[in-house]
Amino acid sequence: MSNSSERFSLERRIYYAAKFLAQASQNVWLAALFLTAGTSTRPAIDVSSLFLATLLPSILLGLPGGSIVDRLGPTRGFALGALMRFAPIAAAIVLLEGGTSAWVLAFLYSTGSQVFTPAEMALVKPLQQHQAGRVHSWLVALQYGGQGLGILVLAPALYFLAGPTAMVAGAAFGFLALTGLTGLLAFRLRHLPVAHEKSVAGALRFTETIRFFGREHLARYAVTALGMKMVVSKGIVVALPFYLEADLGLGFSALAYLAVPGVLGVVAGLIWCGRTLSLERAHAVMRLGFIGMAVSMLALAALDYGITAMAQYSQVPPIARMEAEMNTTFAVAMPVAFLLGLSISGVLIAARVALTETAPLGQQARVFAVQLTLTETLVALPLLFMGLGTTYAGARMTLAVLAGLLVLAVALLELDRLRSRGALRLPAPDPATSAGALPGA
Repeated sequence: MSNSSERFSLERRIYYAAKFLAQASQNVWLAALFLTAGTSTRPAIDVSSLFLATLLPSILLGLPGGSIVDRLGPTRGFALGALMRFAPIAAAIVLLEGGTSAWVLAFLYSTGSQVFTPAEMALVKPLQQHQAGRVHSWLVALQYGGQGLGILVLAPALYFLAGPTAMVAGAAFGFLALTGLTGLLAFRLRHLPVAHEKSVAGALRFTETIRFFGREHLARYAVTALGMKMVVSKGIVVALPFYLEADLGLGFSALAYLAVPGVLGVVAGLIWCGRTLSLERAHAVMRLGFIGMAVSMLALAALDYGITAMAQYSQVPPIARMEAEMNTTFAVAMPVAFLLGLSISGVLIAARVALTETAPLGQQARVFAVQLTLTETLVALPLLFMGLGTTYAGARMTLAVLAGLLVLAVALLELDRLRSRGALRLPAPDPATSAGALPGA
């Protein structure tokens, strides 16, 4: 282990603890907000307002949040973001009474997230210079683990203890501890030389950040990959209930059977990326992730039809018996769930590694702020149509459209990569050859 790795081993543990605590507490907090909005006198309006209140700050305030972090430095920005998240949750102990207060407090909380999240990503490089893949793999694992603990264990336990009030109090306690952890991390790293903007005006400029995305094809690849990963993740959430009911003929409880291979796929992706992922391999992992997601969507949309047709027309005994004795669609969905989990986790980690390793020092927060803003903005529109499309055209059509979008996206990204490397440019004409070809030369 290098001296740098030994020096920051404790700081990384604090950082990882903060990540896990933030995710667990956030999910308890969000559960309390949605419970309050969903049981109000106008639940449909209040829940919709809550979704909008969590989305708008990402679109409107994401870029200023990145500027703040690049001005303060990632360690102090991390602590400030945690404090900005804690404040509305502490106020909610007294103020959270109905749907209106829920979306106002959600807006304030999401505003703090625009500082917290870019700072969290910008801390990867200072804490681990040469193994960003390992750090991002741990972050994703802690993210999923914290989400599971918060929504499946802590939120129900606190609700049965004393209702939404206990949930808010539990979230507030978690974010108070988080604020302490981020403050401790900032204190321990106070002498760490980290590049940051020297002036507020410099931090508010995005000219160099835009130029970075213009010249760095891998960063463009990563932003698109993160956006498509989110579209697929949200699309599965929207389409899966319809798919289970209409296409599998099963109840929503069948989700538990698909969750197991999906989780195993995610774990496989974390192990794979944590051990071997580097900047040099990030592009290949993202490309394979795109292909894996597209194959998954196509398989869910149509592969079982092909198996059924093969069984009926070929009469191959093993295939015919399999088609007759089991739910073919469900048999297809099981390995697809594993592939989807593997692809999504691989794309997520590889894209974050690509941005961490290519973003200029002192602009890391702004780079991730641009990515988050673009992702939220570009994902919002497809999600508006996804519910309508699934309702009227069916889950299979929605999945097929997602597969088409993935194929189109990876094709355009590969063309962009070839263009950036000069592989698509025509060779310049040789003056001597051109002159020799003229008549009378």
